[in-house]
Amino acid sequence: MTHKTNGQIFALPILLGVSTVAGLGAGLIGDGVWDVGAGLLLALPLVVTGRYWVRPPEPAQRRQQLRTAPIRR
Repeated sequence: MTHKTNGQIFALPILLGVSTVAGLGAGLIGDGVWDVGAGLLLALPLVVTGRYWVRPPEPAQRRQQLRTAPIRR
């Protein structure tokens, strides 16, 4: 089992939080291009959530087995 650092654990949640706050701020600041940017920034957490919902990451043990498995011909 590999141990992850705090940076590895919290990198994606912090990125999604900053994206959400920036999207909300952009939506309040202006119109036109600002609204498009706000929509894209607010859609990012939905896209990431959808990706992990449809295809969850493989467990670390399974990845290790796939790396060390011999190639069968």
